[in-house]
Amino acid sequence: MMKILTYPDTFLRQVSKDIEIPVSDYDLALIESMKETMYKNKGIGLAAIQIGYQKRMAVVDASKSQTQPITLINPYVIKRSDITVKGSEGCLSAPGKFMDVPRETWIKVEYVCEHGKKLCKTFYNMTAIVIQHELDHMDGKLCIDYRGDNTKDFLEEAEKEKKELNESYQESQRQTAERN
Repeated sequence: MMKILTYPDTFLRQVSKDIEIPVSDYDLALIESMKETMYKNKGIGLAAIQIGYQKRMAVVDASKSQTQPITLINPYVIKRSDITVKGSEGCLSAPGKFMDVPRETWIKVEYVCEHGKKLCKTFYNMTAIVIQHELDHMDGKLCIDYRGDNTKDFLEEAEKEKKELNESYQESQRQTAERN
């Protein structure tokens, strides 16, 4: 199982890069580790950027049985529904944080599967929503970036976390200077 990066880690803001096809053995092993990490953390989607790899790939499984993983390599939306729904989303990279996010009810995606085959498929409902969430990760965006009714509280909490991190960093710098 791999460590999931969490907000405010700035690596999560990086834009993921397409990976070379055919898919390497290294990337296939990474995909398997991503699936394991997603399932063990009770997630329904995980992008490579969330575990420290700037690669445009994700695994999703919105099935109730959690036995139908979909691997998306170099995915791009080529068509979207005109209808959006707004629902509360959480994220393994922002534990305990939720935001109302508008998502299209279906999307048509071009991608490469883990077997190296180029596919074009339309995804609906929850699977479409999860894929859009993971595509946001690949573009350096988190669900907590969407603004909703709870934005003020979230921003205040984020500022508090930022201040605490800065104070902790400055304290460690001071201690290092004292040792030298």
